[in-house]
Amino acid sequence: MLRRTLLWLKVMDTREAGESSSRVYRPIGRYRMYSKLASGGMATVHLGCMLGPAGFSKLVAIKCLHAQFALEAEFVAMFLDEARLTSSIHHPNVVASLDVVAEQGELLVIMEYVHGETLAALLRTSRQTAELPPLPVVTRVVCDALEGLHAAHVASLAGRCLNIVHRDVSPQNIMVGADGNSRVLDFGIAQAAIRSRVTASGTVKGKLAYMSPEQLQNQAVDARTDIFAAGVVLWEALTGKRLFFAPDSRETVSRLLNSTISPPSAVVPGLPGEIDRVVLKALARDPEQRFQSAHDFAEALRKATTEGSRRAVADWVGRVAKDSLAHRLDLLETLEASAIHAQAGAVHAQTYAALAVVARSPQVHAPSQVGDATASHALSTRAIVAVTATGSLARWKPLAAAIGGLAAALLAWVMVAKHPPAPAALPAPAISSLAGAPVVARVAAVSGSVAPFQVESLPLATAPFQVESLPLAVPSAEPTKRTPSKLRSSVSVDTRPEPAKTACTPPYRIDAAGVRRVKVECL
Repeated sequence: MLRRTLLWLKVMDTREAGESSSRVYRPIGRYRMYSKLASGGMATVHLGCMLGPAGFSKLVAIKCLHAQFALEAEFVAMFLDEARLTSSIHHPNVVASLDVVAEQGELLVIMEYVHGETLAALLRTSRQTAELPPLPVVTRVVCDALEGLHAAHVASLAGRCLNIVHRDVSPQNIMVGADGNSRVLDFGIAQAAIRSRVTASGTVKGKLAYMSPEQLQNQAVDARTDIFAAGVVLWEALTGKRLFFAPDSRETVSRLLNSTISPPSAVVPGLPGEIDRVVLKALARDPEQRFQSAHDFAEALRKATTEGSRRAVADWVGRVAKDSLAHRLDLLETLEASAIHAQAGAVHAQTYAALAVVARSPQVHAPSQVGDATASHALSTRAIVAVTATGSLARWKPLAAAIGGLAAALLAWVMVAKHPPAPAALPAPAISSLAGAPVVARVAAVSGSVAPFQVESLPLATAPFQVESLPLAVPSAEPTKRTPSKLRSSVSVDTRPEPAKTACTPPYRIDAAGVRRVKVECL
């Protein structure tokens, strides 16, 4: 039976090895990178899975930066510096960066997976259907993004403000989740790209329409730079049009620096005037005229109009991005099936290794006594635990140990049943000498087994309890003799001669004064 099980597991391993060539993922370290979700000028986003010990796995999004960024040493160094700083941002409106992988000529950013769609894709679909997003929904999405930006602006490390500026706030970097919560992503990438020589190739020119004037002119930037970019996002979400974008990058820069900014109500009649004042203040070209913090911007927007609920945002996302979310669910099902298949393959490999250890164990093949079989079972179990502890699926150790233990016990039982050990015979003098011994000693001597633990035997008749006698009256000149008390026992028989009855007949004596005194030895 054991050999058949090993053969079946070998067949399973061969089948899995043949199927490994048709994997739907690409392994990179402890991550698996699946199909592409989106692509941009700087990176491509893939669906991924992070693997851990004991079968742990976590769904992640893997951003794979393009080769020109990953191969440029200056960009990689600055990007890693920024990643260390931005890892200190913890806020529900910020997509968490979990890890950075720089190996095999690739630069990967491991991020929290958010089931939803970017604001850019949602607005693009809305423009195609000529259906503007509801005003409360726009207010909620932008306010969530502003709260995430404010958390980054005030982030500190060891009591020191980090002065983090996103520098690339755009609809592409605002993820609107299917749960109705909006999050800002890609902190740190823009800073490294702007400071690097790779910027000269024009790979980030598509984001020029969201840069602040001071950023375009290479001046000092702070949190108000992100406020200007958020104002552009708000203007475009309200009107359904682009504010500064032009096919030519020079025209885009000219519009951003010199053009007159129209209020949103001039493009979409019916918008309240309070919205116009909030948007135009955020788009002021002078940083001193803008909101001084992203939180102030969000509070002013909430006072100007009604902020929608998360349920309203979730319904809008589910209606606009219905097809893309359905495709995303298909990808998630494929990933889950692949993870389960890989987990089953690992279980087969671990079980095969455990049973192979049991089959090769010499203690299992040639047991002689029950004690040896027990020792071989313990050794086999330790070997199984040692093998399974080295695998990535350590939670299957009890299963492998149980299988090995059952196999070892079965083989030991068969061997003992075929060749039972004969009990050792005792000589006649030894048997006769046990007549007066305690029952425990007799059983141990006859069975030939060793007592599991040593207990000091107390003779029942030869060692009575020592109790100091107290005289009841005037002590006599005769020495006091102490007779052992008789203990009733159904196990041992007292063979000693009883004291003479004449000593206590009568049980008293008469002293010189004629008073009867009870004999102490007769008590």
